[in-house]
Amino acid sequence: MESVLRAHTSLGVANSRYNRPRSFLTPRREAWDDRPIMKIRAILRLIACGLVIALAGSATEVQAAKRSKRTVKIGVLVSLTGSWSTLGKNTVAALQIAADQIQTATNGRRRFRLLVRDTQLDPSQALEAIRELDRRGVKIVIGPQSSSEVAMIKPYADAHSILVISQGSTASSLAIPGDNIFRFCPNDTREAEAIVALMRHDGIRAIVPLWRNDAGNNGLHDSVQIRFQALGGRVTPGFRYEPTTSDFSAAETSVASQITSLIAGGTNPSSIAVYLAAFDEVVGVFRLAWNYPALLNTAWYGSDGVALSAALLADPVASAFAIHSGYPNPIFGLPDALRNRWQPVADAIEARTGITADAFALSAYDALFVVQLALVHAKPQKNFDNFKAAFVDEADHYNGVTGSTALDAAGDRQNGDFDFWAVRLRGATATWVRIGSYNNGVLTLL
Repeated sequence: MESVLRAHTSLGVANSRYNRPRSFLTPRREAWDDRPIMKIRAILRLIACGLVIALAGSATEVQAAKRSKRTVKIGVLVSLTGSWSTLGKNTVAALQIAADQIQTATNGRRRFRLLVRDTQLDPSQALEAIRELDRRGVKIVIGPQSSSEVAMIKPYADAHSILVISQGSTASSLAIPGDNIFRFCPNDTREAEAIVALMRHDGIRAIVPLWRNDAGNNGLHDSVQIRFQALGGRVTPGFRYEPTTSDFSAAETSVASQITSLIAGGTNPSSIAVYLAAFDEVVGVFRLAWNYPALLNTAWYGSDGVALSAALLADPVASAFAIHSGYPNPIFGLPDALRNRWQPVADAIEARTGITADAFALSAYDALFVVQLALVHAKPQKNFDNFKAAFVDEADHYNGVTGSTALDAAGDRQNGDFDFWAVRLRGATATWVRIGSYNNGVLTLL
């Protein structure tokens, strides 16, 4: 290419005399002699232009090929073998489906590589996982699903410019404006409003709390207590157990004793309930609860950490107690008006995992689409603050299968609708059944 251009330039200088203006005095023979040289110059120009166009086209094709194969790493922190693995497994399936759909919709120009890490719902494992992902250049993480894990990784994510999108953390203590934590589910104050509305409707006037000692369940306990007492209800001290607890005899002895004391003090037994904020350890709680008459004769209410739990259904003794005690569980709800959008995705998730998909898992599906839209405007590796701003802007304007993903000032989802799920017998099989909803302050029972 360079030799052709040099030859072209040399000819242009050597034959510059042929470029001077011709007068009518110039002999016709001189004009005739110009023609072969002019033809040569024209041919050389065509060759040079052709080479330039070919090289430019080749470069464009190479760049297009690179763009078409561009892969973005997404860290995924979920519990796959620990407690609340129901959500962890469904989250992975939801993200795999979303990644495949985005790749197809963009004709392969956007590909996501999901780096899945099993945290077992352990905050220390979540921290180690995000450190390892950071070393791999990951700047976007979906999960973890519990508030205790989010609380543990938050300082690291803030210090190392990593965007974290949790699909299940609800602790209001983590509602902090300006940090790098975003949550695609409502916080615990809204869940408390929903479950207390159901309790009050059912005539419950006193509750004995039993809850797991972690950020999310502590937040739920506190918010339920504040809400319930604000409406004139009574809340006993209850019992808080550690996440490592396997023997719940001390916890249930205490709860049973507090129920007995309420009744002895004149409280109508039918107006007393146990409020349980837990994860899959509910199985151990319910297996033992059969041994306490006070617990057998009292209504139980639950939390989002147990709603749709596969572990509970898998244990016949525990699931039988859930059926016996009523045990409705509120969880971030899916809009009935959007069923034609979320149901196919939920069915696809269940086909992969065998577990009914909830709004938490489907919000992770929506989150990846919001990430894709934000990546169009900014790259986290080049300017994290610009990417973060683009992500917030896209979330505020996106309507996914779970509805609007608009965020509040703290980066939490504004939508606060909830569904209630309870274990019921269908034939001879225990299954989760949707029994009601709480939308815009209105309680509806099915």
